[in-house]
Amino acid sequence: MQHRQRGMTFLGIVVLVIVVGAWVYSAIRLTPKYLEYMRVAATLEKVRDEHNSDPGVSEIMLRRAVERHFDIEMVEIITSRDIEIRREGGTFFMRAAYSDTVPLAGNLSFLVEFDKTVEVAAR
Repeated sequence: MQHRQRGMTFLGIVVLVIVVGAWVYSAIRLTPKYLEYMRVAATLEKVRDEHNSDPGVSEIMLRRAVERHFDIEMVEIITSRDIEIRREGGTFFMRAAYSDTVPLAGNLSFLVEFDKTVEVAAR
């Protein structure tokens, strides 16, 4: 009767641990950047909700509101001056587009690019 061995070899376990470890380490390094992007996106959406359907809204009012929320949320990667605000008819478009690098190991790093646009109806 032939006996078949089951399981992984030591080399297979080491390779699996290295691959999974690299993914986990990358996720740990990238998580703060994505959390900061979520704060930026939430800020733009809060400003939209505050000023939506306000006929007296202006670019300066939107920029000040963004700056105030950035101070509250402690957003430091961009400032209110980095937010592109343009008006098309009775609608404002606020866009936060930026990139950031996340060092991984040695001279290897990730480049992450974020882009969020919200529409503020000023009718």
